[in-house]
Amino acid sequence: MQKESKNILVTGGCGFIGGNFIRFLRDNFPQHKITCLDKCGYASNFEYIKDYIDMMITKDISEDISSVFAMKYDYIFHFAAESHVDNSIADPTIFVKSNVLGTQNLLEGFRKANYGKFIHISTDEVYGHLGFNDPSFTELTPIAPRSPYAASKASSDLLCMAYIETFNCNISITRCCNNYGPNQHNEKFIPTIIKSLSQGKKVPIYGEGLNVREWVHVHDHNLAVWSVATQGKNEVYNIGSGLELSNIELVDKICTIMGKDLDKNAIFVEDRLGHDFRYSINCNKIKEQLLYEPLYNDFDEQLEELVKIYG
Repeated sequence: MQKESKNILVTGGCGFIGGNFIRFLRDNFPQHKITCLDKCGYASNFEYIKDYIDMMITKDISEDISSVFAMKYDYIFHFAAESHVDNSIADPTIFVKSNVLGTQNLLEGFRKANYGKFIHISTDEVYGHLGFNDPSFTELTPIAPRSPYAASKASSDLLCMAYIETFNCNISITRCCNNYGPNQHNEKFIPTIIKSLSQGKKVPIYGEGLNVREWVHVHDHNLAVWSVATQGKNEVYNIGSGLELSNIELVDKICTIMGKDLDKNAIFVEDRLGHDFRYSINCNKIKEQLLYEPLYNDFDEQLEELVKIYG
């Protein structure tokens, strides 16, 4: 028996996480109609999803997107965002335009349509940062962004919360740690490490490399986002893995896999302005309420796969 078909809009579907989410949808729910909305910027890869969607809309969400809502969507997954912290330091205005105004435009279209569910994909960076021994961020941790990127995402989170409270909109917010996996843009850290080592270049590491990040496979993230869409309330859900590594530990792991010597292949560069020290996500809520569990638990094995992809 054919399962019920849903109309689904994925913003930023040509990006890293959004593109993998579209593939996840098509592989698991072939009956659904998938529309991708993306401005097709420098980090987009349409080829990755072109055979997995029913419709492509090439628009910038910070501009007039009223026509997008001529169709009613059962789910809107909002991945679209400018996301590179270094770029946000160089030009914060682009991030405010895309991440704040763009989200506002989508929320207005969603509110007026008065139909379906909106899932806003955010980041653990809205919480600020932690000391080495501080407890992990929970959904109740006050937001305290420290970069223009994080501030723009925190602003979009607050807009979503306002639409929940003021207009009774059906919106869930997810906040995830660092993603890794296939089809990530070369500017991101893991592809940068692998490509630098493959090309005989030194891997640039900010400061002393002691900054700590939590890593989750993009496929686990996608599974969690779908769980929130289908089972979650109009609340915030943290998505993590429990895997924390300092940047230098991560570089060392990849060096080992590629048969390289860390000391000979890394170069320490001037630290990023306002560089957050540590991110760590407590995702007990999504585990207990929605029964989410990460499936990609062998990080070394996944890094070996990524070396094949990016090397």
